[in-house]
Amino acid sequence: MTKDEKLHYGKLARFGCVLCFQQGYGEGTPAEIHHIRTNAGLRKNSPVIPLCREHHRGDTGIHMLGREGFYNMYGISEDDLLAIANDAVNYKWEAFDGVYLGVRLQ
Repeated sequence: MTKDEKLHYGKLARFGCVLCFQQGYGEGTPAEIHHIRTNAGLRKNSPVIPLCREHHRGDTGIHMLGREGFYNMYGISEDDLLAIANDAVNYKWEAFDGVYLGVRLQ
């Protein structure tokens, strides 16, 4: 794993579960890194998203339900969650009087 990959994975893990975030639970739910597999693609080359234990490996998670079951349960795909997660980690969220302001990282 490269230094840049470690940095990116760390940002994703600190952001927390992207599905919990999308469901309105906010940032910071403890997350594991989920590799999105594409047709016979290698895990090390796969894009990644942060998912909490339940949404990753639990009974209602991607590994238990499979892609189609996960989409049917939550109405959102891994690719949609990837876009949300990547957008989120490209912003620095700062609290100001209870309001979150997105500030682009350079």
